[in-house]
Amino acid sequence: MLSGAEIKQFQKLVKKIKKPELQQEVFDSLVEVVPFAACEMVIVNKQNEILLTWREDGIWKGWHFPGGLLRFGDSFEHRLKQVARIELGTKLKSHKFLLPINYKGIGRGHTVSFLFVCQLTGQPKDGKFFKAMPKDIIPDHKLTWKKVRGVLRKK
Repeated sequence: MLSGAEIKQFQKLVKKIKKPELQQEVFDSLVEVVPFAACEMVIVNKQNEILLTWREDGIWKGWHFPGGLLRFGDSFEHRLKQVARIELGTKLKSHKFLLPINYKGIGRGHTVSFLFVCQLTGQPKDGKFFKAMPKDIIPDHKLTWKKVRGVLRKK
């Protein structure tokens, strides 16, 4: 637990953070104690396969649903448009909320993710469509795959 003086010092430091920027080192510290919100894309082709993209960085290595953490002031639509542009090299045509997932302590920290079924304007430049869950999917997204497949089967 923090002392009263440490809490006051922490509050002063937090006020110095310029919105919407959050330095990586600050984020890495906060992610261990504060839940973060993310939005992820579920893109399904005519063969009922799901698009995953490869991620290999200091945090994850494996296939994952395209997506990202919400930044301060972001809307879901804005973040999805950014992901479509940056990760997939295309544009978002439409999106519809599918389901939430609470990744509580599975991977890095605690993330609440909002999944959206998305349509794109063009073919994604990266990624691969899968009929079955790949063995090398990142740990958090094993749960995501199972839940998404379950919901899509019911529709």
